[in-house]
Amino acid sequence: MLMHRDFSAWIVSNNQPLPEYLVAVDEKGSRVSCWIPSEAGKQFSVHWRDHGSNVHTCSFISLDGFVVPGRFLYGTGSASREGVRSGPTSERPFIFAEYRDPSSSGDCNRNAGTIMLKIKRVRLEGHKRANPFQTIPDGSSRVTISGHCVGYGDERPTYEQSPSTWQIKPYDRASSGSYVTFVFRYRPRGNHVRR
Repeated sequence: MLMHRDFSAWIVSNNQPLPEYLVAVDEKGSRVSCWIPSEAGKQFSVHWRDHGSNVHTCSFISLDGFVVPGRFLYGTGSASREGVRSGPTSERPFIFAEYRDPSSSGDCNRNAGTIMLKIKRVRLEGHKRANPFQTIPDGSSRVTISGHCVGYGDERPTYEQSPSTWQIKPYDRASSGSYVTFVFRYRPRGNHVRR
């Protein structure tokens, strides 16, 4: 697992944390990155832990640049996310998918081939309406350099969405960005340490 600034993060697939290679820490940018092996067709989940910061946090997960809400932590504890909500009681799981058409002229973005977890320190300022359901992207429209992309599995039941969520403000007005960012660059098994 990656660790930085009282937080840790890891990716789980096949009920096992994926191994991490070439871990790099950017102290100035509060960012930790690594390479992980991906296996097409396998579901995965994003996990993180607050080891006792005693500050409320919210998180955002970026999957090839598509951002989904994470979870709130209240100064300690752990959380995970294994899918994107598709309805009031349903979600579509995260999967590593085979990129279907490498010759496609789809949009290439700098976040292709990455799973990114951004953790922000916040103050909770009452409630607001729950987040609207997102339009889930079709992986075939993106160009990827890895041969794999993040896909979304068939819809499945999940717990009912709460009608409200927290309204937030930055914990520190001088620093409203991410407190720590974990970046997992995924590549097909055997290709992750060559690039």
